[in-house]
Amino acid sequence: MTGTGVGRRAGSLGAVVNRLRCFLAVVAVVVLASGCVGSGEPVSWEDQAVEEDGPGLVEREFIAACLAANDDLPTVRAKDFCGCVLGRIQEGTFDEFKGLDDFIDKHRDDVTVAMLDEHYGWFVEATETCAA
Repeated sequence: MTGTGVGRRAGSLGAVVNRLRCFLAVVAVVVLASGCVGSGEPVSWEDQAVEEDGPGLVEREFIAACLAANDDLPTVRAKDFCGCVLGRIQEGTFDEFKGLDDFIDKHRDDVTVAMLDEHYGWFVEATETCAA
């Protein structure tokens, strides 16, 4: 268990939350940095796609950060998990994701599963589903 009462067992929600703290912080930086590149802050997942119909900057950086945060998992499992979480998040709106990102950035050092579940239950459900 960590000091937040969240476990690190691979595949557990606690491990997922601990991993997500790391890669969502990176995504926050990506959203801010991409605002300085091109025409402004991304307003959708598809903004700044390299190829037509390809993933946008936030999607690419989300996956890259997620894979880095899950480097203790086998590569195929990490790719499956990250793709699954991204897909579940994208079932909502980009603004909902930005709200989650802002929340995690604001509460980075003390975010818990209970806090996420209270404010972003859809996200906890997505990570639990994808970690199973």
